[in-house]
Amino acid sequence: MATELALIDLSEKLVEAEIKDLQNAREYLPKCDIYGGSNYKLAANSTIIIMCCSTPLVPGETKLNHVQRNLDAFKRIIPHIVESSPKSMIIVLARPVDIMTYIAWRLSGFPKNRVFGIGTMMESSKFRIAVSQKLSINALSVNGYVFGEQGANAECAGVKLRSVYPEFGTKADKEGYNFIPQEITESDNNIDKAKGCGSWSLGLATCRVCEAVLHDLNLIFPLSTYAKGMQGIDRDIFISLPCLVNANGVRGILFQQLSDDEKDLLTASAKQMDELIQSIEW
Repeated sequence: MATELALIDLSEKLVEAEIKDLQNAREYLPKCDIYGGSNYKLAANSTIIIMCCSTPLVPGETKLNHVQRNLDAFKRIIPHIVESSPKSMIIVLARPVDIMTYIAWRLSGFPKNRVFGIGTMMESSKFRIAVSQKLSINALSVNGYVFGEQGANAECAGVKLRSVYPEFGTKADKEGYNFIPQEITESDNNIDKAKGCGSWSLGLATCRVCEAVLHDLNLIFPLSTYAKGMQGIDRDIFISLPCLVNANGVRGILFQQLSDDEKDLLTASAKQMDELIQSIEW
């Protein structure tokens, strides 16, 4: 996909090992020059910068404390990005992704279309898979997104599930669809406990977003994006919404009509996000 890949980390030994690991598979990949080190100038003039750095969440730690520790890392890194790759796009993978994407935008000063996070890409994928399993259909026939932090909407082969099953995902749901978000959270927690974090699935999802940018594909992904003015949100926040992505980054936000419950959940997510942002010590 890319013709050049630069890996940057404080540990040059780690970078060297990762480069060798990737280079061992070079014959199976399209031509791509892979290099790296601890000097940010190695990534100068990049088209895309992927922010992977994130401190591990300590058991019992508050989200605010976790954000503060990650903020310190971003303060050290982002000025180098701005200096060496001033025209780049920043894709944030660090958790909590919506807050860290806001921080990357604020620290970089980049236009909002050029800073976005991986958002609910993985949650949306898991949601579609779970719905497809309940309906015994191929997941490729399910179109649905998890947005904000809680809401979800789904279609199957162009048919809105709530048009044929109005109770879908509500408290009155007798088919168990309303338990899907809980199942997704439990799955994530199990992965975190076993291996620290999900990596393969996150990497594949990120590659798909990069492909949309590099090849100007105009694809829709649920990404963390600037949300003020969307669906009644009146705060400077980044939250996961269906984004149209091309060579310019986030070209726009596309929304289907939301139910009142979904609007309430999105508004609640936005409020929580803003309260956390206001608590950050810059």
